[in-house]
Amino acid sequence: MRRGYGKKLLAIFVGVVLVSAFTVSQAFSWGSATHAYIDDHLGRKGPVRNLNEIYGGMAPDVFNYLFSNIAWLNYLYEKTHYNGSMLVWKKADTITEKAVAFGFVSHNGMTGADGTAHGSYDYALKREPIGWVIAKAVEMANRPEISQVLGSFGLVDEEGVADAGYELCHNFVESAVDYLMAQHDRSLGGKISAAALARTPEFPELLVKAYAKGFKETFNLDRLTAVTVIRTAENEFRKNMVSYGFALMQEPDVAKGLIADQLAALAPAFLSAYGITLPEGADLSDLSNYFLSVAIDQCRADYLPAVEGTIEFVSRNLAEMKISY
Repeated sequence: MRRGYGKKLLAIFVGVVLVSAFTVSQAFSWGSATHAYIDDHLGRKGPVRNLNEIYGGMAPDVFNYLFSNIAWLNYLYEKTHYNGSMLVWKKADTITEKAVAFGFVSHNGMTGADGTAHGSYDYALKREPIGWVIAKAVEMANRPEISQVLGSFGLVDEEGVADAGYELCHNFVESAVDYLMAQHDRSLGGKISAAALARTPEFPELLVKAYAKGFKETFNLDRLTAVTVIRTAENEFRKNMVSYGFALMQEPDVAKGLIADQLAALAPAFLSAYGITLPEGADLSDLSNYFLSVAIDQCRADYLPAVEGTIEFVSRNLAEMKISY
């Protein structure tokens, strides 16, 4: 690789992707690349349908970027991942709408892929079921070398690791699995970008049909505002997925560096949401690379069986729910 090429890629990636901030907590389940891999192995009814299934599988996280209004984010997250996750499927009519909605239904936290990632979402690991990602986040956060770093940020006290510390490790676990998935399937990054570019233009209107009315009424908004929020969030998410796929297409070291730099750029906003302010000019790049490396090493041995098991879990549930087209 030519000298300086990685830095050029990083500049492009940061310029396009990091214009939006990821939210804390709910935003992190199976990562977008992992959802893409899962949906690539579920329907696969021809290239156009498959790309729409892949985009739909990533798209329930479309509202996870709404840092500007956490109440809106929490409401829309609940709707897309839990009690409203079937609405997009019910509103879909055309073949391409059905394809993208098929992927959308595959994602949720009950019968979808996030069910195996989160389980009880209990960092104390006292309740069943325990999601694979939750267990990995707990394992990582309690490693002595990681716990020491978390403590330097005020994320460990006499009662143990704080939820923010677990969430931070949760983020790195998800990113590590995305990285590993992209190395396992070298076509995955290209499929993510292609899926975002090829997603049916009907999809934003599907989101509007599914969620605008309830969103408007819950927050006493006018319809134009509700529709604009939904459409804008989807447009930004789509651009982010094009860039994310591009990053994952790069050589392993470059892809890993791009992901680590992304996480470092997001860390201040993440910690701020928990009331933690970093010193001005703090450079988190090296620390982010270290955390990501630890997470990759921790997940490498068993991430693939976990994902393959998730494919079986989701496929079985979709069949039982008669979700097909």
